[in-house]
Amino acid sequence: MRTTLIRTAIMIALSAPALGAEPVLTRVTLSTGGVGQFLFTAEVDGAATLQLDVPLDQVDDVLKSLQVDDPAGPAGVRLPGRQPLSESFRTLPFPPDAFASPQALLGALVGEPVRVPASGVSGTILAVTPFEAALPNNAGTLTRHRLTLATPSGLETLVLEDTPGLELQSDTLRGQIGTALQAIAAQRVQDRRTLQVALSAGGPRTVRFGYVVSAPVWKASYRLTVPVEGQDGPTRLQAYAVVENLSGRDWRDVEVVLTSGQPVLYHQPLYEAVFTNRPEAPVDVPNRLTPAVDAGAVARARMLDQAQEEEGVPRPAAPAPMPARAARAGMAMAGADAAPPPPPPAQVQQAAAQVRFRLQAKVSAASGQSLLLPLADRPVPGRRVALFRADADPIHPLVALLLNNDSPGALPPGLATLYEGAPDGPAYIGDARLPAIQPGEDRLASFAADLPVRVETTAAADTTITGGRAARGVLELVRRQRATTTYQVTTPADSGRTVLVEHPKRDGWTLVEPNPALVATTPTHYRISQAVPAGRTWTLPVVLERPGTERVVLTDAPLTRLAALASEGGLSQPLRAALTRAGALRTELDRRTAVVEDLAKRQAAIVTDQDRLRRNLAAVPAGSELQRRYLTSMQKQETDLAALVMQSDAATRAVTEADTALKDFLAGLTL
Repeated sequence: MRTTLIRTAIMIALSAPALGAEPVLTRVTLSTGGVGQFLFTAEVDGAATLQLDVPLDQVDDVLKSLQVDDPAGPAGVRLPGRQPLSESFRTLPFPPDAFASPQALLGALVGEPVRVPASGVSGTILAVTPFEAALPNNAGTLTRHRLTLATPSGLETLVLEDTPGLELQSDTLRGQIGTALQAIAAQRVQDRRTLQVALSAGGPRTVRFGYVVSAPVWKASYRLTVPVEGQDGPTRLQAYAVVENLSGRDWRDVEVVLTSGQPVLYHQPLYEAVFTNRPEAPVDVPNRLTPAVDAGAVARARMLDQAQEEEGVPRPAAPAPMPARAARAGMAMAGADAAPPPPPPAQVQQAAAQVRFRLQAKVSAASGQSLLLPLADRPVPGRRVALFRADADPIHPLVALLLNNDSPGALPPGLATLYEGAPDGPAYIGDARLPAIQPGEDRLASFAADLPVRVETTAAADTTITGGRAARGVLELVRRQRATTTYQVTTPADSGRTVLVEHPKRDGWTLVEPNPALVATTPTHYRISQAVPAGRTWTLPVVLERPGTERVVLTDAPLTRLAALASEGGLSQPLRAALTRAGALRTELDRRTAVVEDLAKRQAAIVTDQDRLRRNLAAVPAGSELQRRYLTSMQKQETDLAALVMQSDAATRAVTEADTALKDFLAGLTL
């Protein structure tokens, strides 16, 4: 079966400059912030257009950060829209699915003039109609198509599959089909866009351009090799970077720079068309004139008033590690003719916002590959210590490595694998997490429990009055709270330790023991160090203090509290004497108050007994001997009750006098 050939003779005039040399990726800078800077170079001569494929999800960042360095002047950039196919077909007379087959395209071109070169027939496409044709030897049927043309002499019907070719007569239509084919080709790769950098005219030159896009975070990985326990010597530090090439393009002899820092990063959807909402304005239409019917001179015109609304409208140094000079000397070979050390695998440059590691060797990696790239291999000052923190292990300290960064740049954070050097090869001893270490700083890397060393911890607390002042009956006491933690560190009989005890800080508390000038601090702990010989116990008391105040209303304080305060050695002698005097006045007030209370009880007892006698009198015969006895008793009780009332009045006045004396004394007390 022959396939219909549609010759379109599309003439597309391209006025754009010629394409320049293929841009070459020369440098990749990866940041721990999660972005990568990609730098390209190209050799051009005259006006040119550089093309570069960019993943669709990176176009926003490219538009935000693209920078072109052309000695000939500024450059313009062009790329397809986010939906290039739908945008291209918006102005074409046929949909994208018209290019699914020749029959579909001709069916979409109804009304267009065509010519059949084989027969010389010319006409306008009227219809494309499918029909079923029988195959020879009863082999079934085959769908074919009839093409109907409207010619000057009538209708001409052709079997499309038997027609060798058709020519489109409209130059405009041929151009539109060419535009559609270009759009379909550009859309073939759905997740990429072609970036076109239009360069100005100029002589032979090197053009550089680059951009910053999202990239995987590179990770630091360390190997630390320490001397055998008990031997002196530096620590060997090997630093590596774990890098992934997920840029969507291969790296070939690319310079790699790694930066460690915390840059400010933003993303903005620049590749999306943004439209603003506009208020809808009504279309001004002239009013249609409809003159009213005259009702005579009696009717009065009515006026409508329109109301308008108005809208109202001490840092002490930590234990010093091995000096850097000694560490470097320990790694040097003996003899004056020792070979110089090899150059570092990466140059380090410290800046205010980041540290840069520029790899000395070029890197090649296919898209999707992961790499382990060396950053450093050198000796660093370091020594083992026994680090005790109760929140890590309440009994045993941790074996830690105290490292000093004597390099010109900061070491980024990462995991470290520790080995112990030995004649038959290094032996694994643990893992540690290294924080970021700035130049000249010391950091601890803990990697195991120091089981031979034991620590016993005891805690105690007390409160002491250290001073006070009294005014207007209120005593303000100054108290000192003290918390004491005692650490007893015992080393094994065969080896000593350099012990570091980290004691937690407490808000509002101050370290008073040991001497704060001799204690290093971290953001959360005090760090106290001591060299403890083998088989010895080091006792370390750590004392924290916090001042406090207490208000005591002396007029309400009981006698026992006044007596206790008067005996406080932290108060001044005049204040303690005044409290003793207040205690005496309170004693007299309490004594007089007790007299009043006793008299009141005696009166209540008489009144109760009188109620009993009255009930008895009502039950006995009048004029009887028992009645006379009851009356005599009541007469005596009345006499006693009158005397008690007089005594109570006098005792109450005495209480008032004692209370006034106490209050006047306390109100006038100012010490």
